[in-house]
Amino acid sequence: MKTLSRALLALALLGSSVAAGCATGAGEDDELSGPRPERARYKNLSRSGRDVAEHDLNRDTEPDQWAISAGGRLLREERDMNFDGAVDVYLHYCPSGDLLEEEMDLDVDGLIDVVNIYRSGVLVRKEMSIDFRGQFSVVKYYATDGTLSRIERDSNEDGKVDTWEYFQDNKLIRVGRDVDRDGSPDVFKDATGG
Repeated sequence: MKTLSRALLALALLGSSVAAGCATGAGEDDELSGPRPERARYKNLSRSGRDVAEHDLNRDTEPDQWAISAGGRLLREERDMNFDGAVDVYLHYCPSGDLLEEEMDLDVDGLIDVVNIYRSGVLVRKEMSIDFRGQFSVVKYYATDGTLSRIERDSNEDGKVDTWEYFQDNKLIRVGRDVDRDGSPDVFKDATGG
């Protein structure tokens, strides 16, 4: 079980091999703004009134992957990666059919540990629950070319970002810290050694 969790964690940290994303255009951000969309991490997923196609990936006669659609449109796929009967990975799709989000339960406890968000085929944000309790204390932001641009951390687990790490060409160049707990960086440190 630990080997599988480590393998899933490695997959999450390296980024998904699924290469797709919502096309730039009107309605692209509708899935991520406004009322909470249907997501595993919000515990509001529903299959009611939807078409569900089951697939048996390991040929043990039990379904391991489910494709949920409505009106001919694929809404999401659910995958049981370790074949224990519980869904570990949720893939959410844009109306265009491109991948929008990927949610992963890495330690198979029923809580989402990593969320990857895509735009135009590129990973733009990765939310991570470092302690595996479902609280996303680390958020990584990526530039349109796929390079890491910023990491925001809630290092004291108070629900507010207190550390900002800025990157250029995938190299850490500056670190900002919120010392007065107002939600903004107050102190910056050059991380280039200069």
